[in-house]
Amino acid sequence: MGVTQFPLLGKLAVGENIFPKHVSNATRSNLLNKTLRLLFMSSHTESSFADNFVEFEQHVAKLFHKGGWTVETPKPNQPGYDLAIRKGDMVAAVQVKWLRNNVIAPNLLQFANFLDSQEGQKFNYGFFVTTRGYGGPARALIRAWGEDTKIHCGVAQENNIDWIGIDPPPVKPDNEHPNGNGVKQPPKVYFGVFTCKGGVGKTTVSAHLAGAFALQGFNVALVDLDPEQNLQKLVGDGVFVPNPKGVGTSIQVFDGKDWHEDAARDCKIVICDCSPALERNPKELIEKLDYCIIPTTLNPLGINKHGKVIEGTVKEIRTINKKAHLFVLVNNFKQPSTNHLRILKKAFFDAYKEISKTDDKFHCIDPEEVCIRTSDLLYYWGIHLLENPDNLPSELAFNLVGGRCHPREDFINLSDYIETKAALGSLRNGSS
Repeated sequence: MGVTQFPLLGKLAVGENIFPKHVSNATRSNLLNKTLRLLFMSSHTESSFADNFVEFEQHVAKLFHKGGWTVETPKPNQPGYDLAIRKGDMVAAVQVKWLRNNVIAPNLLQFANFLDSQEGQKFNYGFFVTTRGYGGPARALIRAWGEDTKIHCGVAQENNIDWIGIDPPPVKPDNEHPNGNGVKQPPKVYFGVFTCKGGVGKTTVSAHLAGAFALQGFNVALVDLDPEQNLQKLVGDGVFVPNPKGVGTSIQVFDGKDWHEDAARDCKIVICDCSPALERNPKELIEKLDYCIIPTTLNPLGINKHGKVIEGTVKEIRTINKKAHLFVLVNNFKQPSTNHLRILKKAFFDAYKEISKTDDKFHCIDPEEVCIRTSDLLYYWGIHLLENPDNLPSELAFNLVGGRCHPREDFINLSDYIETKAALGSLRNGSS
């Protein structure tokens, strides 16, 4: 694309001043950036996150979520908007427009008409976010709305939204929000998932326990403390979980080195995929843990090998954290015969008899009550990375097969077990 196609670019290329003398340098810089952005907007190429509407909608939701907005999904087939977002005392409707071409003026007028309707008047603002750019008539319409417009238009990029024309108004800082005013946020609930040996499913349990809580309406932060960073490889930046009843939730993934509570202010639950070497986990995080989960297997070799290792892990944790409830969870459970199950269960509980006598917050979970069953969905979790390495989707093994999904059922059972058996009442009522 040559500058001769665009007279304004030609002036810029030769250094010609296009602004009146009274315009300040700061204003000139701002106007120049906006002008260049407008000129090049139509030349944007679609990115991997814009391959289809579903992926694009989830991407837009993530961008707003990262910006501190609470994202809600409307009821199915809700006309007028695709997402509702909240921050403090501001509520906005978001129209997500997946297009192969630029937005046209009728697209914007339709959204404007919705915001003028009775349903639309409950929103302070409307955000129109698309995949590409805005055609000439659409840009003219945006300019005609002026500075006091209720509608703000943008193009979603990989890590942000480029706003066209007037930027959205600033949102009050958190300490000015109705639930702020110096009021401390409710404490987060911290989980740590440890290993007794490689391959028992530490990362799988971390990710899917997060998924179970997300399905129950909680925003979850996943903190990857394992040097191999398998969690980040498999889940990426996180997963957005839509809810047809109205409120969507998210799972955000953080590198352990970059973790800070302020980065996940709306997350009630924090799940740490811990390093196999306890000393490599930040002490301040181990101290915060309310619940620790140690996956193991229910087979003769597993019981024999893992028992002493788990006992040592529990003792190490207790040198740092005395308050956390600790759970031994049977993973990859395959239903044995009645006689074999009786023998295995006795050996399983015997292996941890001494710990149970001295530690009243140590729980050996009966696999007949709660366990994670073996399944192809969990065994092949991560196949999506191999199928599409150039566009890595974020997925959990919660897909229905024949109308059932054992992983989803099992991890929801696990979350319920922890909540009911280990006094996790603080999760629902916001108390510590």
